[in-house]
Amino acid sequence: MEPVNPTSTVESSPPPPSTTAPASKFSQTPIYSWWVMAVSILCFVTFFVGLNTVAVFGPVIRDEWSLSASSLSMLTLASMVTFCVIPVLAGSVAADMGVHRVLIVGMALNVAFGVLCITVGDSYTWMLLLRLLQGCSGGVMISTLAVHSSLWFPKNRRGFATGILMGFVGVAFSITAFVGPSLLDLGMSWQAATMWMTVVPGIVCTILFCTTVRDFNRTYPGAATMDDLLESPADPSRRSTRFASLPRPATVREVLTNRRVWIISLYGAGTAVYLYGLAYALPLFLTENKGLTLAAASSLIGLTFFFKLVAAPVGGLMSDIYFKGERYQTMMIGAGVAGVLILAVPFVSGGLLAISLITMFFFASLYGGTFYTWAADLAAPGAEYKVSGMIFTLCNVGSAASAPMLGAVTDISGSASYAIFLVGAIGILSVFCAKYSRI
Repeated sequence: MEPVNPTSTVESSPPPPSTTAPASKFSQTPIYSWWVMAVSILCFVTFFVGLNTVAVFGPVIRDEWSLSASSLSMLTLASMVTFCVIPVLAGSVAADMGVHRVLIVGMALNVAFGVLCITVGDSYTWMLLLRLLQGCSGGVMISTLAVHSSLWFPKNRRGFATGILMGFVGVAFSITAFVGPSLLDLGMSWQAATMWMTVVPGIVCTILFCTTVRDFNRTYPGAATMDDLLESPADPSRRSTRFASLPRPATVREVLTNRRVWIISLYGAGTAVYLYGLAYALPLFLTENKGLTLAAASSLIGLTFFFKLVAAPVGGLMSDIYFKGERYQTMMIGAGVAGVLILAVPFVSGGLLAISLITMFFFASLYGGTFYTWAADLAAPGAEYKVSGMIFTLCNVGSAASAPMLGAVTDISGSASYAIFLVGAIGILSVFCAKYSRI
């Protein structure tokens, strides 16, 4: 495949970029870029708050409908299925529709989920369908919002900014865990509590985004990212241009045949096993193999949350400043160290076990400071949403498949230790994906 000029016109993404570079407008990253990021974070949080309702209200749902654990897990799996499939479809049309229309569609689906929870959400079958709808909402937004916000930052600031976004995604899960039980204590049903946590914030955030956030591509036609709008050109001592001449896909066909897109997607899918697979396997391992009580295991895992929250911005800073906007080194360090530590976990105990888990989650989460930069770093101008759709779809497949895969390993082997070893092996293999991504 012939290399695609990063500044070439992408005819399939109206409005067509100018054939000449836009005039420089800023001496540094504008404060408004941070406002775009802040509002995007709020929109993301509304989706993940709704996604986590089954986990928080799980005991209540099981008692009310007399569900087995497997039947309850299907409600989460339903959202993850559409969350996996939709990004590649949404990413292919996002540039044509514009970020505001895409956001409205995504938030409307989330609001519809909340409203329907109190109207038809009184049966398991209907709730299963509603969870499919809710997953569509996240699939639409994740392939566009994160990419759009990343365009507002230059290469050597993009990692830190999007690392903050990734860190706050975790905050959403804590919001549901904190607010949900409080609403139940007020006498609400879990369906009504779900409605209040999704509908009102969803409407407010949609209005806030559509009235205060500008579409980068339509505001600055001809500019691929904020790099093109800064007065000073890319300084090799501060912003790496080492991979700038590599092929950058501009069409769906090129995305599907681009080696770097596939490699980085495999890395993302493997890394997702840490965050989603370990959430399933670690409680089993700590209680059955290490003899901890469920409360002690939950407390230990909960302790890692703060370190995961901090790790994403730290990873972004590493890639932005120390590695001058290159991402693969941070990804290699994170996956490699985390892989070694998780392989060591079955052989340690006591305080060393806690230290190992905290350190492992910190390094495993460093990739969060690079995750939302991948599309902007890989794609030709105007094709960022197509690339993001492909990447997020494959990463979400890893997320959705991790728990069933590790569960099967545990059932077959009779011990959760083998699931832990598998996670560590995947981490080590991810190092090679990071190295050859050349991003």
